[in-house]
Amino acid sequence: INSEIVDLSSIRGMIIVHKGKIVLENYYNGSYISEIYNIRSVTKSFISTLIGQIIDQGFSINVEDTLNNIINYSDSHLDNIILENLLTMSSGYYDYYVYPDWVYADLEELIAMPAINPGNFWYNNSACHLNAHALFYSTGQTPYEFANTYLFPYLGIEDPEWTAGYLGINNGSYDLKLSLREMVKLGQLYIQDGFSGNEQILSSAWIDEATTPQVETNWGNYGYGYLW
Repeated sequence: INSEIVDLSSIRGMIIVHKGKIVLENYYNGSYISEIYNIRSVTKSFISTLIGQIIDQGFSINVEDTLNNIINYSDSHLDNIILENLLTMSSGYYDYYVYPDWVYADLEELIAMPAINPGNFWYNNSACHLNAHALFYSTGQTPYEFANTYLFPYLGIEDPEWTAGYLGINNGSYDLKLSLREMVKLGQLYIQDGFSGNEQILSSAWIDEATTPQVETNWGNYGYGYLW
């Protein structure tokens, strides 16, 4: 792999971690070890982790809660959408906004997006951003603020750039910017059953749920978990 990957013009870096240690790390096409990347949709798995943490910490939210209860907004359609629908891309919403417009749309604009009955998988950045709103309305903190207390310090991630829009809420679908070494630490946290050193910062129950197929997709035999 290492000898052939240099011929792939879109590859920037590759890192392989085994039992918590880096066993191979190389950078290509002008990239370098400290370069910061937009990790794009891997941002979603960070959002899932943060929601797992707020549930673990006893905030008044769970995956069966309807969206109207979470954001305290009365709308008949929201009675039929639960947090699990947002986490599994099965809210029924169409991907109404193009990047990065969903980040700057206010809550009323987001929940007014065209929708059909929830339950079926539909990969959707606009609706996925509502997970960031759910976190904000449950904790009073933006995803960045919450992560900067309960997640980033435990992963050795310091003050990352993360696009924010309406009410300062960070993009729940995209735009977290990390180095390759920083990004891979989230996967390592899951492999380590939520432990950072001797402290468990994410429950094994959440890890099991998030990484287990929860909904069928249109991707052949692949299922989708909680933004994994």
